[in-house]
Amino acid sequence: MSDRKTESAEQNGFPPDGSGLSAVRPDVEEPRGDKPAVDITEGSILKSVLYMGIPSMIGFGAMTIYALTDIYWVGRLGMAHVAALTMFGSIAWILGSTNQIVGTGSVALISRRYGQRDYEATRDIIRQTLLLKFSLAVIMAVIGLLAVPSIIRFMSDDPDVRRLAVEYGNIFFYGLPFMFSSYTVYTALRGVGDAPKAMYIMLMSTALNVGLDPLFIFGLDMGVAGAALATVISATCAVIVGLVVLASGRSNITVPLMRRFHPRLSIMAQIMKIGMPAGLNGLMRSVAHWYVTTLVASFGTLVVAAYGFSIRIMELGILFGVGLELGASAIVGQNLGAKKKDRAHEAVVKATLLVMVLTGVLAVFEVIFARQILGLFTSDAAVIATGIPLVRLLVIAQVMIAMHIVMSSAFYGSGNTWPPTVIAGIIAWGVQIPLILLAIHVLHTDETGVWWSMFIAASIEVMLTFLWFQRGHWKHTEV
Repeated sequence: MSDRKTESAEQNGFPPDGSGLSAVRPDVEEPRGDKPAVDITEGSILKSVLYMGIPSMIGFGAMTIYALTDIYWVGRLGMAHVAALTMFGSIAWILGSTNQIVGTGSVALISRRYGQRDYEATRDIIRQTLLLKFSLAVIMAVIGLLAVPSIIRFMSDDPDVRRLAVEYGNIFFYGLPFMFSSYTVYTALRGVGDAPKAMYIMLMSTALNVGLDPLFIFGLDMGVAGAALATVISATCAVIVGLVVLASGRSNITVPLMRRFHPRLSIMAQIMKIGMPAGLNGLMRSVAHWYVTTLVASFGTLVVAAYGFSIRIMELGILFGVGLELGASAIVGQNLGAKKKDRAHEAVVKATLLVMVLTGVLAVFEVIFARQILGLFTSDAAVIATGIPLVRLLVIAQVMIAMHIVMSSAFYGSGNTWPPTVIAGIIAWGVQIPLILLAIHVLHTDETGVWWSMFIAASIEVMLTFLWFQRGHWKHTEV
């Protein structure tokens, strides 16, 4: 066995003699369906970016629609309900950082091993990711159920907001293992270069959520609890369908779930090692988001509601960045696995230019029609008036945020996950929050000072990311 194969076996928990790899085990039948329909390590780079990026954008866009659906229907219940959903969302981001740890580590390993055509190792990484995510989600759910009531009391003095946030959270946390696992399905399919399958499952899940939301919220009179239940059911269905697709041979790799589906601590440890910086990144950003939401809450429930609507609107632009980043990360991983470093670099550059154009066009539309877009979510004139300046600033910032996200695919796809973490710490805690505190406590501005602080932070972030990307150290990372 070659040195590279030996190294791959050792890194993924197999004996160094190759006894765990089907490539050198004639007694182990290799599952069918392990050849990519489209090889993203060959041919036109732009075509590969579009092939992986467009389905990922559509899929993530579908998930954004589900967030917009929740806020749309919940907005019909009243501003206290919207504020409750916004506050709980900031807490859920913090607890979801463990999902980011495992997800980022698995992206790098799945795509790298698949690019090396080491299919047995790829299968084992997918299995271990599912086990690890489900287990961590159970732990996070227990923590959430115990801690959220106290955290919400700290964030808001409004008893209705507190009650509604806890009501939503209780159902949300019971479904957290399935929500975490649904992301593993999407990651696995994209990692092996089958972004269209991930998109189809995400569209199915979104359509189900969109249909269930009004039924549960109004038809069954469940209120915000109905929105949470719709999300849990949709994610559970996505997991079931995704596992069937992976096991059936209908994707670029076949993963028989009943074979070798037991904990392999060496693989889990490697996933955690690569993903830990990304989890720290997510944790820092999530805590910062939670703290910013708390600061925004000092301006009153009306401003919090406007902030919640505006963040959801900005996510329409961010979906382009996240979608292209998800696709580009797999391209980077597979091409580094195939020893094609220049191709990996060029893919990130082209994906970044593409997202700049897409979000720029969207931003122009959103700036012009900010009032009308807000009017889709609420008829409250005061909330619309408060949200207009925020929407206009954030949708311009979304161009820079999306570019930062896509350039980060170089780091996440390669497994060199520390640079985005360092940048996140500098921006969130060294720039954005100090500027907000300055605006509130020194300059005594209204909420507009908070919005401008966010805009400045986004501008600095994209510049730092570009400089770090251009250094090129990520291309030499071994995982």
